[in-house]
Amino acid sequence: MNQVFNMDHFEDMTSNHIITIIAAYGIVQVLAQDLGIKTGKKQRDLIQNKYVQVVVLYCGAHVVTSNHRDAAIATFMYFFLKHVYSDNITSPVCFEDV
Repeated sequence: MNQVFNMDHFEDMTSNHIITIIAAYGIVQVLAQDLGIKTGKKQRDLIQNKYVQVVVLYCGAHVVTSNHRDAAIATFMYFFLKHVYSDNITSPVCFEDV
């Protein structure tokens, strides 16, 4: 158990490890919400920060594509469609009829 929290392991982390961990957190966050697990208030405030959202979405896209350019394009597309194409008019859910 002590090996899990050994700080020496963090020295071996690469940017891809960090990207994967952030992407995994994004998946855990969504899954927790879907399971009805409550989110902490500070945790909610952090994840609702637009800069944190960009990072988490980019990391998720990078894990899927394994490509920094494609991940950046996909993240840009999401925010372009949300803010420009949709004129900042949002919906509380993605699929309202479900």
